[in-house]
Amino acid sequence: MATILNQAINAFNYLNHDLSDPRSHQYYIILNPFIMFTFAFLFYKFIYDWGPKFMEKREPYKLENILIFYNASQILISAYIAFRSFYLAFWTGYYNFTCQPIIWDDTPIEREANSLVRLYYLVKIFDLLDTIFFILRKKNSQVSFLHVYHHLSMLVLGFCALKYVPAGHGAWLGIVNSAVHTVMYSYYLLTCINPDYKKSIWWKKYITQLQIAQFLFLLVHFTRVLFQPSCLYPKWISILVVPQNIFMLLMFSDFYNRTYIKKKDKQ
Repeated sequence: MATILNQAINAFNYLNHDLSDPRSHQYYIILNPFIMFTFAFLFYKFIYDWGPKFMEKREPYKLENILIFYNASQILISAYIAFRSFYLAFWTGYYNFTCQPIIWDDTPIEREANSLVRLYYLVKIFDLLDTIFFILRKKNSQVSFLHVYHHLSMLVLGFCALKYVPAGHGAWLGIVNSAVHTVMYSYYLLTCINPDYKKSIWWKKYITQLQIAQFLFLLVHFTRVLFQPSCLYPKWISILVVPQNIFMLLMFSDFYNRTYIKKKDKQ
């Protein structure tokens, strides 16, 4: 029993410390896996158990002002990550689109890239409030499996990126995702300010198309690493991300088909 316990401890230390990026050790609190899984557990319990029970005999909360602040914050942070990352990647000539290995040198560009990945992970935690607001407003129908899975999977991917592979070839995931979120939360902000915008179905339609295009792009981007033996970017990342993007592509495509194509045919 003691041998098994020691092996488990050694395996945990290897995964949590030895295998991680040495620069991530300074973020011990936010990169502690127990804290990350605690966030995920509390989020899951609230939206499926504690939240609905709490709201069962209450009127929906009016959160318009909070939502305006939340959506505006998301726009500013996501736009900053997207534009600043794009500048570092291309304007400085730092990024090789075909294959960008992780650079472990302590340079000003690498320090900023690392800080952007850290901010991106914190945003993935911030994103969880989106679903909590649904519960408090009694919009439980919007808490779909796709919605919850997407938030939790991005939380885990953000954690892994900062802990193991900050920047490098996978930086495009953060750049593209932040750009898409800038557009998406701009729509949310406008509908908070003027609810009549919700009647314009073409807004949602093109945002969903943008999300599908995002998954297609990232699928190609990460797949090409697997077929380049000379590429030094860790291939285990692509082995994780490629199936994830295929799954998300299928899920979003199915949502788009049910929401915009089949519904239009019925009408």
